[in-house]
Amino acid sequence: MPDELTELTKQAVGAFRVVGERSAPAGSRSGAGVHAVRTADGRAAYLKVTPAALGPRALSAARRELRFYRELAPSVPLRTPRLLDALDTAAGVAVLLVAAGEPKDAASWTDGMWADLGRDLAALHGTPLPAGDWTGPDPLLDALDAPDLAGITAFWGDALPGLPGLLDGRVELRERITALPPGLIHGDCHADNIVHAAGRRTYLDWQAAGVGRPVADLAFLSVRATPSGTAVPRALADGYLAVRPCDRRSFMRALVAEELGVLLFLWPPFAAFHTPEHIARVHRRARVLGEVYGEG
Repeated sequence: MPDELTELTKQAVGAFRVVGERSAPAGSRSGAGVHAVRTADGRAAYLKVTPAALGPRALSAARRELRFYRELAPSVPLRTPRLLDALDTAAGVAVLLVAAGEPKDAASWTDGMWADLGRDLAALHGTPLPAGDWTGPDPLLDALDAPDLAGITAFWGDALPGLPGLLDGRVELRERITALPPGLIHGDCHADNIVHAAGRRTYLDWQAAGVGRPVADLAFLSVRATPSGTAVPRALADGYLAVRPCDRRSFMRALVAEELGVLLFLWPPFAAFHTPEHIARVHRRARVLGEVYGEG
């Protein structure tokens, strides 16, 4: 554990008067440390610490999440962890959140669970846009503007028919993914960021929350599930459109373009963390999406 993370954790533990659980701390893709703790009154909680040493991007994301819990969480139509305490100093950001359940592997989700998730996301995306500046980084649009063509070509090679045309057609891809109105999005929506307890879902990790493309939340669910062999069913889109009706064809065109864009322009660097079998599944998924995308 980096010294900066250790020191900030010690500072937060003292400030919040919590004790660590025996179980190993959980990880975070952002680099933050996530620790199972117990409060002075015996309540199970999680301590999430982001030291300034992780850099300005990580620190900005941590502050965005803290701001979300303070300003937006009380009014969003989804269950979120209760914020018990927070620390925001030059050394970094720490938040103390009530433990709200455990995640379920995406492979175990039923069609009914996917449909419920679709309805939840539709309710979130349909809320009034928040006041203030809730725009944030948009990795996909940034990648479309300045793609790593060498890295993309090296990863996809002959695995994705029509690759040159897709690369040359970035303007059309951008038009498709931005065709629908913006909404308040989670920004990092996948099965591991949804925990379950007593039949209720609680949504975690709001570091990327803000105004963005609603299809980004739905597409990322599939992006994260694909390597393990889980196919997100139609029930997700059906549940979504039942709550937030729109032209289904336009919605699906945007959704397909979003997922294809993420796989094509953003996924290659993550291949190093996956097995050949995982990569083969991503290749297959992209080919299917490419065929659908080509049909218009």
